[in-house]
Amino acid sequence: MGISGVRQVSEVTIYGQGEPGGKGAGLIRINECDLPRANRIPTRVLATDFYDRYRELGQQFAAQDIELIRSILLNLGDAPIGVRSSATNEAGIATHTAWAIHAGENISFMLPNNHPDPAVRLKQLMSAIGHIYDHFAANPAHGAEDKMAIVINPIPGILDDTLAGPVYYPYVSGVANSFFPHALKTQDPKEGFARIAFGHGYATVLDDFPVISMATIRNPIPVKYMQFGPGQQFFYALDMTRNRELHGDELETMKKLHVRFANFHKIKLLGLKGQIITIEELVQNDHFGFKTGLERIMETIAARIAAHFQIEFVFNIDFKQKPYKDGVFHVVQLTLLPEMIYEALDIPPEPAHTYLSIGSLQGHGIRRGVKHALVVSPFLYSKDRHDEVRTGIAEFNRRMRESHERYLMIVPGRLGSKNPDWGIYVDYGEVDQAAAIFEYGVDVSGRADPLPEEGSQTGGVYGSHFLYMILGGYSEDQKRMQTRMYGTQGTHFLTNIMSTNTFYGFIAPTLDRLDPWFFSPADSNSCFYVLQFPQPATIFADSVNQRCVVIAENK
Repeated sequence: MGISGVRQVSEVTIYGQGEPGGKGAGLIRINECDLPRANRIPTRVLATDFYDRYRELGQQFAAQDIELIRSILLNLGDAPIGVRSSATNEAGIATHTAWAIHAGENISFMLPNNHPDPAVRLKQLMSAIGHIYDHFAANPAHGAEDKMAIVINPIPGILDDTLAGPVYYPYVSGVANSFFPHALKTQDPKEGFARIAFGHGYATVLDDFPVISMATIRNPIPVKYMQFGPGQQFFYALDMTRNRELHGDELETMKKLHVRFANFHKIKLLGLKGQIITIEELVQNDHFGFKTGLERIMETIAARIAAHFQIEFVFNIDFKQKPYKDGVFHVVQLTLLPEMIYEALDIPPEPAHTYLSIGSLQGHGIRRGVKHALVVSPFLYSKDRHDEVRTGIAEFNRRMRESHERYLMIVPGRLGSKNPDWGIYVDYGEVDQAAAIFEYGVDVSGRADPLPEEGSQTGGVYGSHFLYMILGGYSEDQKRMQTRMYGTQGTHFLTNIMSTNTFYGFIAPTLDRLDPWFFSPADSNSCFYVLQFPQPATIFADSVNQRCVVIAENK
């Protein structure tokens, strides 16, 4: 077939003489690690020289490359497959740029791979690879030296013939980080956190419905203490009838279903309350060895690869074998995260002016010379203006990138959420010049349409991306931990924010200090505007003491 440079690392086969990209390199390291309780996935990687040839031929595949991909598909059989981007500038294992994460910025596809005609299956696979290449080439965020590799592997999971049609999904998917910067007083941040869901992993890395978060992994907070987001009502599954065409939408082969469509006998083993999956059996009771297995995997990676990292994983049990035995993990992605040094900051006690002072944040350090504040007014914004606001944010960010400037943002709700009832959806690349992003508790502002929440102290579920906020304090003597869950840690958006040390704060309107100047646009009817500080501002973010201020320093 004329393809030279085939390399084999355990279950990973790399075709071509180019680079395997970030995801490919991460899977190679995982395969070399010999993880306990985790099986290796047979993985095929098309190195970056395939991308080079595709571009040189004017978005066409070389005949020899088509034949190779045909042989890969024949070797993998007719099991559902993942076709995933593996750019050289992602996953923290970048060739050219230190600590480039770019989580979720490149598209990937899940394919049923079950059509009776092998030619149709091949055509859909080639289409998926072409869409990944084209999307990457059209993305202005990466550098000219960055290239794309492709990872192809079978998807471990369950075939379920539901009332909504035949679907396929992992029993449990998850994202786990080795370090949890928002641990409670009685928790060790080094124990990390996990974000887990029944069904396909899109439920964990997107932010469009609640799923379960474990904080921390070794000593998770009991689900019954969560006042919001006690479980999962929806899940993602691969639609096994979408086995022919592919138009380029990453989720076009997926279905988002209510959990009532899932097999009741399977989901009740996870923990079920009414029609809400709690996953309490796995998290609290270590059913199928889930919690202890995840602990061992995280400890092994920390000891053999890096202290700060993120993994994406799936977890399945063999339902054909009774009694059921412990489940099996597959680690499908490794992302290396920068290890921050946290030391308390010396914040000026009497600055010339204080624009903002808050007590809930992630990120650490000092940013000086900030000239602009981009504000989406929580008093005037409504979700029917979402698209125009997103366009405005992206355009301003582009101008700041061209002028090599940083700025701060104040926005209502969860920035980056795909749920329009929760906040404004943006890709990280549309706000990557922001030095700091502050989310405002819009429900206190008098806005007409916050989602109701029984027993809420603020009136609605709008709020922070932070995993937990303490309501009323916490001590070891308290019989009941009063926490409220905002769980989105582990999403693609938050992973990018964390990896770049972008300051990210939550403004509690009744508790924090916020200068009304931020809500004084030239046009009093505009919900989106840019303000210029009278003199460049400085941002101090002290995550050790959980304090962040935006000030004008004394000359």
